[in-house]
Amino acid sequence: MVQTIIASAVIANGLRADFQGTYTDIRNRQADGRVGMLMSNVGMTNRYQAFAYMGAAPHMELWKPGDPVPSDAMDSTSFTGEVHNWARRIPWLKWDRKDDQLGVLYDAAKKTGESTGLLPERFLFDLLNNALTPITLPATMLAPDGAAIFATTAGGVARFGATNGNLLSGSGLATSSAVRTDYYSSIKQFGLFQDGKGQPLLSPETIGRGVLIIHALADTDIFEETFLQRRQGRVLGTDAGVSVSNVIQDASRTIELWGSPRLATGDWYVALKDSPTKPFALLDREGVREFEALEDNNNSDHVRNTGQEYVQWETRQGAVPALPYGIIKINN
Repeated sequence: MVQTIIASAVIANGLRADFQGTYTDIRNRQADGRVGMLMSNVGMTNRYQAFAYMGAAPHMELWKPGDPVPSDAMDSTSFTGEVHNWARRIPWLKWDRKDDQLGVLYDAAKKTGESTGLLPERFLFDLLNNALTPITLPATMLAPDGAAIFATTAGGVARFGATNGNLLSGSGLATSSAVRTDYYSSIKQFGLFQDGKGQPLLSPETIGRGVLIIHALADTDIFEETFLQRRQGRVLGTDAGVSVSNVIQDASRTIELWGSPRLATGDWYVALKDSPTKPFALLDREGVREFEALEDNNNSDHVRNTGQEYVQWETRQGAVPALPYGIIKINN
């Protein structure tokens, strides 16, 4: 059914456009720049494609004289990715546009096309939340090892060779001490991950290059208190008034906080800034395309037959989890 998308007040004579920018001037339709720290970009050549990677190579072993040469097999893992179609059409009656006294209906509607830039961020938080009913993506996905994105086990054994895998039970958010305890638990957990061949998966240098902590915007105060608050109230020459030192800052740990309204309060995530493989991947098949049917600038049978004009956008993208050894969920 054709919809009239402008209010009757907008066709009143003598209207001024001083407040037209109430929504159109908001710059909120581009993904947060930190999405790229968690998602790689993979160009797709079809709607379904298979991916694979080799497992870790075996390590050297003592070869005693007279014994057979030590040997070990290689293994591999495969998984699939799917691209989905995304679109939005904004229709209006041609008379709406002609009678719009602000003269901005068309330009305001075109803001919809900009929201394509938000898709990677929306995908990312669907994957982080790993909800049974995702908000944007059509289905919940498993990681390449067959387990959930955040799981204690995979294939019946401790994920990445470490008890609790990349899903740690949290201590809550009531105190900065609780948050700090969980942070250090995650750092130590990264160090416990094994490569499947009996050796550490991640080097101390990789872990030490810093982390991105993703938390609910509603929990900003406790995270800033934990990671950013410095010693306060010091009286020179004495220890009077000195608050407890921030051990994380004293240790020169590199931590970046990302508080997002897309997360509910409670759970949070610790992601390595220098993980060899990013935890997620954006599958890009076809960039955004714009189509329009307007009475004034194209020969549209649709407009002639229905009186309806429109502008619409289409793109083809998807997202998948990679092997998520570079991110840990703190489950509160």
